[in-house]
Amino acid sequence: MRAVFGDPWSSKRHRQDAVIESAMEIIDATPAGETLLVSIFNMTYPGFDDTLIRAHRRGVHVKVLVNREKSGRKRYDALKRELGFDTGAESWFVVRGGKVRMHSKFVLATRSGDREDVVWMSSGNMTIASGRHQANEALEITGDAELHAFFAEQFALMARGVKDAAKLARSATTPTAVVQTYPLPEGGAANDPVYALLDDITCVVAGKPTVIRMAQLFFTDERLYLADKLRELKAAGCDVRLVGHMSQWDRAKSVLTEPGAGRIDVRSTQGAALHTKITTIQGWDAAGDPLEIAMAGSHNLSGRALTRIPEGVNDEFSIVVADPDTVRAYSDFVDLVIEKHSKPIS
Repeated sequence: MRAVFGDPWSSKRHRQDAVIESAMEIIDATPAGETLLVSIFNMTYPGFDDTLIRAHRRGVHVKVLVNREKSGRKRYDALKRELGFDTGAESWFVVRGGKVRMHSKFVLATRSGDREDVVWMSSGNMTIASGRHQANEALEITGDAELHAFFAEQFALMARGVKDAAKLARSATTPTAVVQTYPLPEGGAANDPVYALLDDITCVVAGKPTVIRMAQLFFTDERLYLADKLRELKAAGCDVRLVGHMSQWDRAKSVLTEPGAGRIDVRSTQGAALHTKITTIQGWDAAGDPLEIAMAGSHNLSGRALTRIPEGVNDEFSIVVADPDTVRAYSDFVDLVIEKHSKPIS
């Protein structure tokens, strides 16, 4: 398991584009006869299409699924010609149907013999902006066949244009993770996986607080119950650290910072947009047992990322991992952004 973080505050292109480069490395390392499944919301990064074309020409089966809103871009033209549109073939290019915004970003690579399958998942798109103007992350997990199979099935559902939330909303516990796909048939706190994490916490044990960190692009009005829960946890003694891209936070920022019990010092990123969807919890669960988890993925704290709302609905995923090194990497990233690249909102 490897977490990769882009650094838009760096002057070095390699650090800015670390997330996209990590995906391209996986694609370049995929040998002939293997299969790549690529789910992309937006792809304009120079050379990414060429990386897929090279893979196809050396004998890799390349299947690409893109969001309809971005499907007419000229950047896709060469890839369309190379792969074609026949889903009965070993390689193809397909636009997500079913009037669902395909917001999932992942790359799946098979590895035969004694090599192990790879799952790459990200908050970022395959664009220049995703590295140089936004903070993004990726999680790469090698050797979890169940996780690979889960994402491959979700890829197949999206590629077939399935729009029924009852079929798209799937979850699994694999050897390395707990994964959830969206949209859910019903929203609200009772069905929200993020709320479920926050509802399984003891805030103080032996005088030490549970630390909750969130680094989020969106926090919209449909999920204000999360803001109420965070204030409740802060009032109970949890150490709550929130940083986000304030132009996308709607009323949540005022709810969280209102004077009174549980007021939270919300931070706003400076110099670059925060595009991540990170939550980490380090402390104790509701039973008082040690708890160390990180949630990441494509899933924003918005209504349409959870379920269907009047404005529409998204394909999404969230993944929860408990690997200590990975959780600490995510937590350290959030703390770094708060310390070096943010300021309190007024």
